[in-house]
Amino acid sequence: MMEKAGGIFLLFLQRNGIVAVVILAVLAVRMFLRKCPKKYSYGLWGIVGIRMIFDLPIASRFSLFNLVRLVKRKSQLTKIVYRTGLPGMHAQPVTKQVTQAAAGPHVTDQATHTAAGLTTALTTSQKICALLFLVWLTGMLLFLAYGIYSYIKCRKMVQTAVLLTSAKQTEGSIRRKVTIWECDRIPSPFVLGIFRPQIYIPFRMEKKEQQYILAHESWHIRRYDPLWKMVAFVLLAVYWWNPFAWIAFFYMTRDMEMSCDEAVLAQFGNEIKQGYSASLLSFAMERHPYSFAPVAFGEGDAGRRIKNVLNFKKPHTWVAAIATLLIVIVAVSCLTNQKPSGIKTVNPTETVESTQKPVQENMVDAKTEQSIGEWAQAFCDRDAAKIMKMTTEEAQADLEKAQLLWVDGDTPSFGWSSPWPWGAFGDFFGGTGKEMNGYWLHEINPEVQTAEILYYAETSDPHVSVWIENIHYTQKNGKFQITKEEINQFADSLDAKTDGISSVDEFDTAYAQGINDSQMDYRVNGMGKMLNKNMTAAGVLTEPTEAARQLLNLSSDEKFVSVEKDSESEDQTKVGLQITFLKSGEKRYICMIQPWGKNGIWIPAEGNETK
Repeated sequence: MMEKAGGIFLLFLQRNGIVAVVILAVLAVRMFLRKCPKKYSYGLWGIVGIRMIFDLPIASRFSLFNLVRLVKRKSQLTKIVYRTGLPGMHAQPVTKQVTQAAAGPHVTDQATHTAAGLTTALTTSQKICALLFLVWLTGMLLFLAYGIYSYIKCRKMVQTAVLLTSAKQTEGSIRRKVTIWECDRIPSPFVLGIFRPQIYIPFRMEKKEQQYILAHESWHIRRYDPLWKMVAFVLLAVYWWNPFAWIAFFYMTRDMEMSCDEAVLAQFGNEIKQGYSASLLSFAMERHPYSFAPVAFGEGDAGRRIKNVLNFKKPHTWVAAIATLLIVIVAVSCLTNQKPSGIKTVNPTETVESTQKPVQENMVDAKTEQSIGEWAQAFCDRDAAKIMKMTTEEAQADLEKAQLLWVDGDTPSFGWSSPWPWGAFGDFFGGTGKEMNGYWLHEINPEVQTAEILYYAETSDPHVSVWIENIHYTQKNGKFQITKEEINQFADSLDAKTDGISSVDEFDTAYAQGINDSQMDYRVNGMGKMLNKNMTAAGVLTEPTEAARQLLNLSSDEKFVSVEKDSESEDQTKVGLQITFLKSGEKRYICMIQPWGKNGIWIPAEGNETK
């Protein structure tokens, strides 16, 4: 219960940030429209209200959040990445930004203590979030209770009102019966009621003054302002501790009143400006005693309203057209989400929702982590018996379809000779390389029981290619089984011509941990010197753009991927390259180096970067 409460609060915080950005955008546009009729500024607040209520799953290149970047790719708060490579461990939970520590005899104990400390920290954070959730919920309920109290108080205040007249307001095909009441206990005219609105005015108003004040209140009814103000109040109650929500409510109320003032002036003409302004001044209230229910004539900063009335002029048609177009642009930019940068679209609240699970669910229990690591190791070891034991019949069918598994009688076989993921470089290359596993547990999602594993397959060139495996798993009665398996092998060797990474999605996943100190770093994986010796003799990999295409397993088809020089160091030993994925137009930037001299091969050193 505590974890769920804390999770709801985190989700609420994320939405508050998004709403604040939208409010700031509307305030900026409102400044631009300050000399336009206030009905356009009033309309802008509808965009804020929609964003407060709904989270529309629509991505657009015109979204405001493409600039703000509130929604980060695979948020650090919510994605726990399981990185392998430490002896004696299948996986270690770290974030993508953490550099893996050097291995040592004490690493298992250290990792255990780190995980325990992280669990304790997260548990404490959850308690704090749960407490803040209770504070927020209490404030919201008190706020709503105050609104209900104000409404009841207002109703009691007008119990002695006397019926003045009854009329019908018509707007298009909508007919609404409106009653007008006089009351000696109210300081200012207002509309009360949403579905059966009633206008209340003080006694002894002059007939001329009464005419345009009733017109003002009638415009509120025609535009359903009492309903919109009630919705705004409820939203303010929900977002009560967001200062931007209070600012939005204040300016929305002012724009609502000013737009009605302008509608009355357009109806009666400029000759009523002086009398109308005098009425505003006389009914101005420093503090409204019933701020929730009524839409009152004296609300909305009377001083500015008077100034707006005196300066009001009917706008030109082109002004209305530009203002309308601007509102449409703001709506599109504020109501859509960030366009993915070659990444799956992430809903602004999706990543936060993943933090709502208890620590033991979100961090993956040790047994699940171990089981997935055992699966990946069995894959690298071509351990057919273990593969069969850990898979359902459906998953075995997937493996047979991918020509990874063969069953001849009672003797299963798995995998092939080359290319294939290795066990550890230290063993494979006679201790010449840094010890690394041939797999990396990229992501584990315990909520839907899926995992993504990267395998690093080696050929005798030598050459490393990346395979991406997606698995679905179940755990029943302590038994772990793979239920579905899919693998993408991309390019397998230096002479691959038809395969290869052809989209920014594939590139970002394949090199999610970068190049430096990873299995793709030919300086530390034990393959570099051998590759340099073999390839320089053959005249291959001596040009940086072609070397990048081959060593990063990019598609050789230039209709999909182009590789161009972007920069070069003064000593010409470093070259910056721009990789463009032509289908989406998105770019990635890498650095190529010559660690074995000017006549040696070029290898990628830093990758998966964007400018």
